[in-house]
Amino acid sequence: MMTGFARRADGAVAKLSSVEEAVASAAELEGVTWIDVEDPTDSELQRVGEAFHLEPTTLEDALSGQQRPRIDEFEQYIVVIYYGLFGPAETDEVGPRKLTAFLGTNWLITVHGVPLRVVRDLHHRCTLRGDSLLGQGAAFLLYGLIDAIGDNLLHLVDQYEDRIEALEERSLGSDVDETVLSSTLPVRRELLELRQLAVSQREVVGQLARDPFDSIPDALEPRFAHVLDHLTKVVEQIDGLRERLNGVRDNYHTALTQRINAVIKTLTIFASVLLPLSLITGIYGMNLPVWPPGEHPASFWGVLAVMLVVAVVLLTYFRRKRWL
Repeated sequence: MMTGFARRADGAVAKLSSVEEAVASAAELEGVTWIDVEDPTDSELQRVGEAFHLEPTTLEDALSGQQRPRIDEFEQYIVVIYYGLFGPAETDEVGPRKLTAFLGTNWLITVHGVPLRVVRDLHHRCTLRGDSLLGQGAAFLLYGLIDAIGDNLLHLVDQYEDRIEALEERSLGSDVDETVLSSTLPVRRELLELRQLAVSQREVVGQLARDPFDSIPDALEPRFAHVLDHLTKVVEQIDGLRERLNGVRDNYHTALTQRINAVIKTLTIFASVLLPLSLITGIYGMNLPVWPPGEHPASFWGVLAVMLVVAVVLLTYFRRKRWL
C-alpha cells in the first residue's frame, strides 16, 4: 500500500495515490514529495525503485533481513536503515521494527513491513498542516521520524524504570520473594537488547549530525545533534537501570542470607536449651542411685524444676547477649 503527500511549488499540498503522481511531483524542483510504502509486494517495490532509480540491493534490504542500522550514500540519494523498539499502530506489542528511508534532494520514500505508529502520526500531521511540514524539506520529515523513534525509546526506558522499582520493592520486602531473581532475567535481557539498539542508532544519527550529505541541509544538523543527545541519554539510563538490577539481586541475596541466619539462630537457641535438658534426662534415666531417688514421689517434679531453671537461665543469658 502506497500513500504520500506532495507540496507543489505554489505551496499547495496534495495527497498522492500512485507512483506516477509521486514521480511527477518529485520532478518539480521547488516542491517536496513524501511517499510511504507499507507492506509492499515485490512488484510495487520494483515500480517505486524504477521510478526513482533506486539500487535493487537497497530495495531488497528494505524488507528482508535484520541489517545493522546504517547509512548508504549514492549519487542522488542516501539510504537510512533505522530501527526502534516500538509497536505497530494496531497493538501495544513492543519489538524491533525496521524503517528504511530513501532521501533525495526534495523527496523522501519510507518503506516498512508493518504499520508503524510514528509514520501514522506523521501522516496525521501532514494532513492537518502539510504546508508547514513539507515546506521545511524532505530531510525535515526524516528528522521528524527519527526524533519520534528516539522519544519512544525514552518513554520505553521510563517503563522499564517502573518495572525495576517494583522489583526493588519486592526484593526489600520482609518476606523473601523467591520469584524476584527469575523476574529480573527477562528485564536484563531486554535492557541489553535495547542498549545495543540505542548504541547502533546513535552511530547513524551521529553521521546525520556531522557528515556532509548533500540531501541534508546544514540547518538540520543541530536537530539531529539533539536526537543524538536523546540516544546518549537512553544509553546512560539503561546503564543505570542495569546497575539497579544488580542491586535487586544483591538485595535478594542479602535478604535470603538474613533469613537463613535467623533460622539457624533460632534452631541453635532451641538446640542450646534442649542440650542440657537432654543431658539431665539422660543421666537421671540411668539405673544408678541418684538424687532424688526414682521411687520418691516428688522426684519427677524435682527433675522438671531443675530443667526449667536451667532453661530460664540459658534464655536469660542469651537475651543479655542480645542473641534473642
